[in-house]
Amino acid sequence: MSRDSLCIRDVLIVPGGVGAPLPYYGWVEVRDGKFADMGQGSPKREFSGEVIEGNGDVLLPGLMNLHAHSHSSLTRGSAEGASLEDWLTMVEREQQILTEEDAYTGALATYAEAVLSGTTTILDMCLKPRAAIAAARDIGIRAIIAPYAADTKPFSPPLELTEELLQATSNQTDPVQVWVGAHDLESCSDDQIQVAAALAKKYCTGLHMHCSESRFSVEATRGRTGRTPIQQLGELCALTDRTLLAHCVWADEADQRLLRENGTHVTHCPHANLKLGSGFAPVPAMLEQGINICLGTDGAKANNRLDMFDVMKFASLLHKGIKQDPRVMPANVVLDMATHGAAKAIQNPFLGRIAPGMTADFITVRTDGYHLLPMVPDTVVTNLVHAARGSDTSLVFVNGRMVARDGELVSKQGCGLMGRYRQTGLDLLDRTA
Repeated sequence: MSRDSLCIRDVLIVPGGVGAPLPYYGWVEVRDGKFADMGQGSPKREFSGEVIEGNGDVLLPGLMNLHAHSHSSLTRGSAEGASLEDWLTMVEREQQILTEEDAYTGALATYAEAVLSGTTTILDMCLKPRAAIAAARDIGIRAIIAPYAADTKPFSPPLELTEELLQATSNQTDPVQVWVGAHDLESCSDDQIQVAAALAKKYCTGLHMHCSESRFSVEATRGRTGRTPIQQLGELCALTDRTLLAHCVWADEADQRLLRENGTHVTHCPHANLKLGSGFAPVPAMLEQGINICLGTDGAKANNRLDMFDVMKFASLLHKGIKQDPRVMPANVVLDMATHGAAKAIQNPFLGRIAPGMTADFITVRTDGYHLLPMVPDTVVTNLVHAARGSDTSLVFVNGRMVARDGELVSKQGCGLMGRYRQTGLDLLDRTA
């Protein structure tokens, strides 16, 4: 397909979440990887490039999964029924023997699952970053690779490797970017956290960490330092507007003020937090504070699915129930968390909206299922958040290029991937038995 010009017509366009124009029936034109033009109704002119009939499907910004672990997909369904701390001990047995080839296959499968369920951007906190970078390019997903360092874990990638990768991937227009990753405050020394923060500042890139995920982790940091993890990160100069913290389940009011004051972003991973018994992140309170919240699946061992539609619904309903208020976390706010809010977290102002000049990362969702009807401008956002599933995705475009259509990857790497992925996972389970 030519990348120069493409028109998709007869679609129900959802420009974005909070503050975006209302949904409307119309068409979009993509040129050179960006949205060039769009309008309501039928286009009034002919297009020189390819024309795709939308058949009334919904067109919206691609969903963004801002906390995942690609190596985790290989042994999905194992290490069940454990608290976070016991679970980490169990999963680290396989992480210690993970090969580059294992990691490459796991990343291919993770990115394939993500793309086919409507995700166009993924933040992968991974163990084998070179394998992840290669897999992201082969699948065609937009990816942020954050190799997580932890100087108490000998198998984790060192920060020196992260700096090598930052030097090699400095092109800001590249769909595959590298961030600085650090596991958390109790598996990293304070010195390592400070070096990680300085490295992110030096290369004008992001810093990604787990933080305040469980009560136990908070008490461990408090017992060691006299501060909460978020307060300790502030002391270590690791809270900035380029820092993205996963979880923040145990963030008290003082922690939330620190996050707001420093412009720090948070990824909410509700499935993993409940599955591991960690608790409920105070997302409504953080939103009221003005903290930018985005969404993530976490790894497949902590969630079992990498479907961001599932995450949106769960995040919305969970907090309505906790607050006993159906007005909490409305659908447009949740959609914004998975699109435009996520774009702010990764410092990319050209993602997360359907508008002229924005990068053409978008998906279309079929409207021929009973569970999605009626799909009209007044119902489309809530039906996307509360009724749609990743399997309803019909088209996926990243940077103006088609990467999936009707449940099939465009990439040749999809051929035979399922069997290879299955066997790699079985072999890894055998080696850790």
